[in-house]
Amino acid sequence: MKGKFVSFLASMIAALMLAALPVTALAATGALTIEINPIKVLVNGEVFQPKDVNGNDVMVFTYNGTTYAPLRALAEAYGLVVGYDSKNHIATVDKPAAPTTPAEPSTPTVQDSDYASFERVWTVEEKPVTHYGNEKIFTVTYSGPLSMSEFKAWWKSFDKATIMDYAERMMAEVQKTVPGYVVTAYFSYGQYNLGSVRAESGYTGSNFTGATAWIG
Repeated sequence: MKGKFVSFLASMIAALMLAALPVTALAATGALTIEINPIKVLVNGEVFQPKDVNGNDVMVFTYNGTTYAPLRALAEAYGLVVGYDSKNHIATVDKPAAPTTPAEPSTPTVQDSDYASFERVWTVEEKPVTHYGNEKIFTVTYSGPLSMSEFKAWWKSFDKATIMDYAERMMAEVQKTVPGYVVTAYFSYGQYNLGSVRAESGYTGSNFTGATAWIG
């Protein structure tokens, strides 16, 4: 169907170009009268009523065995895009550009998602000390909603390596805020010690044997 339509458009443009020559020549000497026969056009079984750029109805007609219809209206009825290069006097008919698919937002990995959940239930505070040279001491206290029994069950849901990894990542981020210092952090649930993390530039280490003894 599209091939027939393209051939039809090519024939129509050629006919318009040929028709323009005698009209221009005769217009210099006087008026030109053309008798036309209006016709109806069906596009995909429906009556096609072309309109100009102002929304006015435009006639479709035959003249000397050739059917004439407005290029833009007919092309757009087939979902094509019509353009016009006024500098070079060229009309163009093209397929519409394919719509761009918006990029899907990146989804955090399961590990990163779990880390974010782990990180936000702790309150990190620097302990005011004055005689530890380049060492800064921090307390990291659980501030989530879990009761003691619930906390123990939550803590046991992580393997020890994951807890160490998450805690060390937290303190590595804290250490970046105090460059040049060594950070020592003590994790706790209320009065119960869980373990500690040491972080300095290029190194982190942790010890959570206290949690293992308390939580069981």
